[in-house]
Amino acid sequence: MVGLESALPLLAVSAIAIGTGFAASAMFLTSQMHYDLVSPDPAYYALVTGGLAAALAIIASTLPPLRRITGPESARNG
Repeated sequence: MVGLESALPLLAVSAIAIGTGFAASAMFLTSQMHYDLVSPDPAYYALVTGGLAAALAIIASTLPPLRRITGPESARNG
C-alpha cells in the first residue's frame, strides 16, 4: 500500500509536469520565436525514464525496513 501511495502520485505528477512543460514550450516558441516545437532527442526520454526508475527504486528500497518496523511482530502488547 505504501508503494502504491508513493509511486502513483509520482508517476501522475511526472506526466502532468512533462505535458505542462511541452505545452509551455510550444506556446513560447510559437508566439515569441515563430518556431515549431520539435520532438526531443532520445537522450531526453532516456534521462526521464532513468530518473523515474531511480525514484521508484528509492521508494522500493524503503519497503523492507518499513515492513520490519511496522510488522505485527514489532507491535507492542500491553
